[in-house]
Amino acid sequence: MPDFQYKILTKDRKIKEGTISALFKFNARRALSRDGSIVIQIFDPATPIFEKNIPFLGGFSLGEKIYFFRNLAMMIDSGVSMVESLEIISDQVKDGKVKKSILKIGEDVRNGKKLSDAMRKFPKYFPQYIIENVNMGDMAGRLNETLNRISADLEKDDELRKKVAGAVAYPLVIVGVMFIVMIALMFFILPGISQLFIDLEAPIPLPTKILLDSADFLRTNPLLVPGVLLGFILLITIGLKFRKTRYILHYIMLKLPVFGELIKDYNLVLFFRSLESLFKSGIPIVATVEIARNTTNNEVYKKALEGVKPALLHGVSFSDTIAPFPKLFSKQTRKIIMVGEKSGKMEESFSRISDYYLRAVDYKTRMLTVLIEPFLMLALGIVVGLLALSIFLPIYNLVGTIH
Repeated sequence: MPDFQYKILTKDRKIKEGTISALFKFNARRALSRDGSIVIQIFDPATPIFEKNIPFLGGFSLGEKIYFFRNLAMMIDSGVSMVESLEIISDQVKDGKVKKSILKIGEDVRNGKKLSDAMRKFPKYFPQYIIENVNMGDMAGRLNETLNRISADLEKDDELRKKVAGAVAYPLVIVGVMFIVMIALMFFILPGISQLFIDLEAPIPLPTKILLDSADFLRTNPLLVPGVLLGFILLITIGLKFRKTRYILHYIMLKLPVFGELIKDYNLVLFFRSLESLFKSGIPIVATVEIARNTTNNEVYKKALEGVKPALLHGVSFSDTIAPFPKLFSKQTRKIIMVGEKSGKMEESFSRISDYYLRAVDYKTRMLTVLIEPFLMLALGIVVGLLALSIFLPIYNLVGTIH
């Protein structure tokens, strides 16, 4: 039975550390929290090194943000002061800069600042929509409820990103494997076959000659392929730093077959879920739309939503402000918003829309593998078939000549 090291906050607000034996981590956590103690940290010291923190992979990850808000809500609800809660949470943060930021937030809170105002100094770690949620929750006296809702929203975002990343990664892995196999074939297999054809003085057909010449070219220029790949990656990375080029790339992504619709749905989930959360906190619709605009990851959507705020300030309804963009916001989406505006139930409309697009993303990520797999297999078959034909055609011709 493994031993787990733990750190808990006891009912009398004292930090206690130790070791507990349990079959699984959740058994240990349940045993430690049975008397009302709060489990701050629990881990297996025998965890492999690749599962532990790697110093140069710093930052405030989405998982750590979920941990931050969930545990902050739990400790405040248990009667622990805000400052003490922040100090305890900072001990579990891996990145040094994030740790200092959380401690600075705690110091500002101790000096009389609101939590949201203290967070505003660190927009890199706490986006505006989170800060505004915290601010409204604090003003309404529902800070715990707000913190729990933020952690729940972040968990949903994490799950959503993993689904989309998994769907996109599958074809990329297949293409990558095909590319590696072709490079390995050209560098290690074809040189021997080429020498065999020369020794046998066999006539070389055009497909084989093209393949052998390509392999010779790559072997004499071994840095060409990694250089082109590195250059392409650098070009994309630099391009993404400029809004105009980022807009063009994002526009092209939305036009991609299959993937384009998935990207649209993903951005709409993020946008309308943020609208729902902010509106639920009591933030006015004008500020809600402006803040939620920045939660989308696509510049095309951000550009389209830039004109929403001034239009809303002039009395135009939200459904009408997005009407000029039918390719980004479907007719049914606008209709649901319009119904919410007339009935005064905007929050329900935003919730209904975000749930719809969440189901759409879930369905499309599952179907993507089914739809793309035949095309990938066909492409793989064609590549293997051409390689086999190029290699065996001279041998077949040679055998026919002998007979």
